[in-house]
Amino acid sequence: MDKVKYELIERARKNDKKALVQLIKEEQNNIYTTLFYLKKDSYEINDIAQDILLKLSKNITKLKNTNNFKTWLNQIIINSYYDYLRKYKKNSALNIVKNEDESVLEVPDYRDNPQKKILNSELDFIIKTSIENLPVHYKIPIALREIQGLSYDEISNVTKTSLGTVKSRIARARAMIKDEIDKYSKE
Repeated sequence: MDKVKYELIERARKNDKKALVQLIKEEQNNIYTTLFYLKKDSYEINDIAQDILLKLSKNITKLKNTNNFKTWLNQIIINSYYDYLRKYKKNSALNIVKNEDESVLEVPDYRDNPQKKILNSELDFIIKTSIENLPVHYKIPIALREIQGLSYDEISNVTKTSLGTVKSRIARARAMIKDEIDKYSKE
Protein backbone atom coordinates (compact mmCIF):
# COMPACT_ATOMS: atom_id res chain seq x y z
CA MET A 1 0.00 0.00 0.00
CA ASP A 2 1.35 3.39 -0.91
CA LYS A 3 2.00 6.08 1.67
CA VAL A 4 -0.85 8.36 0.53
CA LYS A 5 -3.40 5.54 0.80
CA TYR A 6 -2.01 4.53 4.19
CA GLU A 7 -2.36 8.08 5.49
CA LEU A 8 -5.89 8.37 4.09
CA ILE A 9 -6.96 5.19 5.87
CA GLU A 10 -5.26 6.34 9.08
CA ARG A 11 -7.13 9.64 8.99
CA ALA A 12 -10.44 7.86 8.28
CA ARG A 13 -9.78 5.51 11.22
CA LYS A 14 -9.37 8.58 13.41
CA ASN A 15 -12.84 9.79 12.43
CA ASP A 16 -11.74 12.34 9.80
CA LYS A 17 -14.95 12.67 7.72
CA LYS A 18 -13.22 14.20 4.69
CA ALA A 19 -10.74 11.33 4.61
CA LEU A 20 -13.60 8.84 4.92
CA VAL A 21 -15.43 10.41 1.98
CA GLN A 22 -12.24 10.30 -0.11
CA LEU A 23 -11.59 6.68 0.90
CA ILE A 24 -15.12 5.68 -0.07
CA LYS A 25 -14.72 7.42 -3.43
CA GLU A 26 -11.47 5.55 -4.03
CA GLU A 27 -12.83 2.15 -2.99
CA GLN A 28 -16.29 2.43 -4.54
CA ASN A 29 -15.18 1.33 -8.01
CA ASN A 30 -13.23 -1.58 -6.54
CA ILE A 31 -16.30 -2.74 -4.60
CA TYR A 32 -18.60 -2.46 -7.61
CA THR A 33 -16.11 -4.31 -9.81
CA THR A 34 -15.88 -7.18 -7.36
CA LEU A 35 -19.65 -7.39 -7.02
CA PHE A 36 -20.07 -7.28 -10.79
CA TYR A 37 -18.04 -10.46 -11.04
CA LEU A 38 -20.04 -12.12 -8.28
CA LYS A 39 -23.53 -10.97 -9.22
CA LYS A 40 -24.83 -10.06 -12.65
CA ASP A 41 -27.92 -7.98 -11.75
CA SER A 42 -26.93 -4.32 -11.48
CA TYR A 43 -29.85 -3.43 -9.19
CA GLU A 44 -28.79 -6.08 -6.72
CA ILE A 45 -25.17 -4.96 -7.02
CA ASN A 46 -26.18 -1.43 -6.07
CA ASP A 47 -27.99 -2.69 -2.97
CA ILE A 48 -25.08 -4.85 -1.85
CA ALA A 49 -22.55 -2.09 -2.58
CA GLN A 50 -24.51 0.43 -0.56
CA ASP A 51 -24.58 -2.02 2.35
CA ILE A 52 -20.80 -2.49 2.06
CA LEU A 53 -20.11 1.25 1.91
CA LEU A 54 -22.31 1.81 4.94
CA LYS A 55 -20.45 -0.91 6.87
CA LEU A 56 -17.13 0.58 5.77
CA SER A 57 -18.10 4.03 7.04
CA LYS A 58 -19.56 2.74 10.31
CA ASN A 59 -16.72 0.38 11.14
CA ILE A 60 -13.54 2.04 9.84
CA THR A 61 -12.75 3.31 13.34
CA LYS A 62 -12.70 -0.32 14.53
CA LEU A 63 -9.98 -1.29 12.06
CA LYS A 64 -7.04 -2.21 14.27
CA ASN A 65 -4.23 -2.19 11.71
CA THR A 66 -4.20 0.08 8.66
CA ASN A 67 -2.01 -2.42 6.80
CA ASN A 68 -4.89 -4.92 6.95
CA PHE A 69 -7.36 -2.57 5.26
CA LYS A 70 -7.60 -4.51 2.00
CA THR A 71 -8.24 -7.83 3.76
CA TRP A 72 -10.67 -6.14 6.16
CA LEU A 73 -12.64 -4.54 3.32
CA ASN A 74 -12.74 -7.80 1.37
CA GLN A 75 -14.10 -9.54 4.44
CA ILE A 76 -16.93 -6.99 4.48
CA ILE A 77 -17.54 -7.51 0.75
CA ILE A 78 -17.67 -11.29 1.04
CA ASN A 79 -19.77 -11.28 4.21
CA SER A 80 -22.24 -8.88 2.59
CA TYR A 81 -22.37 -11.08 -0.49
CA TYR A 82 -23.01 -14.17 1.62
CA ASP A 83 -25.70 -12.26 3.52
CA TYR A 84 -27.28 -11.43 0.20
CA LEU A 85 -27.14 -15.07 -0.93
CA ARG A 86 -28.72 -16.25 2.29
CA LYS A 87 -31.43 -13.64 1.92
CA TYR A 88 -32.29 -14.25 -1.72
CA LYS A 89 -30.81 -17.72 -2.40
CA LYS A 90 -30.04 -16.93 -6.01
CA ASN A 91 -27.16 -17.89 -8.26
CA SER A 92 -24.22 -15.55 -8.62
CA ALA A 93 -21.63 -14.77 -11.27
CA LEU A 94 -18.04 -13.73 -11.72
CA ASN A 95 -16.07 -13.03 -14.86
CA ILE A 96 -12.50 -14.28 -14.43
CA VAL A 97 -10.43 -17.06 -15.83
CA LYS A 98 -6.77 -17.88 -15.62
CA ASN A 99 -4.50 -19.86 -17.84
CA GLU A 100 -2.79 -22.93 -16.46
CA ASP A 101 0.39 -20.93 -15.89
CA GLU A 102 -1.47 -18.79 -13.30
CA SER A 103 -1.50 -15.67 -15.49
CA VAL A 104 -4.74 -13.83 -16.01
CA LEU A 105 -6.34 -14.53 -19.35
CA GLU A 106 -5.87 -11.21 -21.06
CA VAL A 107 -7.87 -10.44 -24.13
CA PRO A 108 -6.18 -8.05 -26.55
CA ASP A 109 -7.76 -4.76 -27.56
CA TYR A 110 -9.39 -5.29 -30.95
CA ARG A 111 -10.87 -1.85 -31.56
CA ASP A 112 -9.28 -1.67 -35.00
CA ASN A 113 -10.47 -5.12 -36.09
CA PRO A 114 -14.26 -5.65 -35.95
CA GLN A 115 -14.07 -9.41 -36.65
CA LYS A 116 -11.68 -9.98 -33.76
CA LYS A 117 -13.83 -7.73 -31.58
CA ILE A 118 -16.86 -9.96 -32.27
CA LEU A 119 -14.86 -13.10 -31.49
CA ASN A 120 -13.57 -11.46 -28.33
CA SER A 121 -17.10 -10.59 -27.17
CA GLU A 122 -18.19 -14.18 -27.87
CA LEU A 123 -15.30 -15.47 -25.75
CA ASP A 124 -16.24 -13.05 -22.97
CA PHE A 125 -19.81 -14.35 -23.11
CA ILE A 126 -18.65 -17.99 -22.94
CA ILE A 127 -16.36 -17.24 -19.99
CA LYS A 128 -19.05 -15.33 -18.13
CA THR A 129 -21.63 -18.04 -18.79
CA SER A 130 -19.32 -20.80 -17.61
CA ILE A 131 -18.49 -18.83 -14.48
CA GLU A 132 -22.18 -18.23 -13.73
CA ASN A 133 -22.53 -21.99 -13.49
CA LEU A 134 -19.73 -22.38 -10.94
CA PRO A 135 -20.68 -23.11 -7.34
CA VAL A 136 -20.30 -20.08 -5.06
CA HIS A 137 -17.43 -21.66 -3.13
CA TYR A 138 -15.36 -21.50 -6.33
CA LYS A 139 -16.40 -17.98 -7.36
CA ILE A 140 -15.45 -16.28 -4.12
CA PRO A 141 -11.77 -17.37 -4.06
CA ILE A 142 -11.30 -16.49 -7.72
CA ALA A 143 -12.83 -13.05 -7.24
CA LEU A 144 -10.62 -12.39 -4.26
CA ARG A 145 -7.51 -13.60 -6.09
CA GLU A 146 -8.07 -12.03 -9.49
CA ILE A 147 -10.13 -8.94 -8.88
CA GLN A 148 -8.89 -7.94 -5.46
CA GLY A 149 -5.38 -9.32 -5.88
CA LEU A 150 -5.32 -11.00 -2.50
CA SER A 151 -2.71 -13.62 -1.72
CA TYR A 152 -3.75 -17.19 -1.04
CA ASP A 153 -3.12 -16.59 2.68
CA GLU A 154 -5.34 -13.52 2.69
CA ILE A 155 -8.09 -15.41 0.85
CA SER A 156 -7.79 -18.17 3.44
CA ASN A 157 -8.32 -15.60 6.21
CA VAL A 158 -11.22 -13.87 4.48
CA THR A 159 -13.07 -17.08 3.61
CA LYS A 160 -12.11 -18.82 6.85
CA THR A 161 -10.89 -21.88 4.94
CA SER A 162 -7.53 -23.58 4.88
CA LEU A 163 -4.80 -22.54 2.46
CA GLY A 164 -5.01 -25.91 0.72
CA THR A 165 -8.76 -25.53 0.25
CA VAL A 166 -8.29 -22.07 -1.28
CA LYS A 167 -5.67 -23.33 -3.74
CA SER A 168 -7.78 -26.36 -4.60
CA ARG A 169 -10.94 -24.35 -5.21
CA ILE A 170 -9.17 -21.85 -7.43
CA ALA A 171 -7.54 -24.66 -9.43
CA ARG A 172 -10.85 -26.51 -9.82
CA ALA A 173 -12.67 -23.38 -10.90
CA ARG A 174 -10.02 -22.66 -13.51
CA ALA A 175 -10.24 -26.21 -14.80
CA MET A 176 -14.04 -26.03 -15.08
CA ILE A 177 -13.87 -22.74 -16.95
CA LYS A 178 -11.16 -24.06 -19.24
CA ASP A 179 -13.30 -27.13 -20.01
CA GLU A 180 -16.19 -24.89 -21.03
CA ILE A 181 -13.94 -22.80 -23.26
CA ASP A 182 -12.50 -25.97 -24.81
CA LYS A 183 -16.02 -27.28 -25.56
CA TYR A 184 -16.84 -24.05 -27.34
CA SER A 185 -13.64 -24.02 -29.37
CA LYS A 186 -14.36 -27.55 -30.63
CA GLU A 187 -17.74 -26.54 -32.04
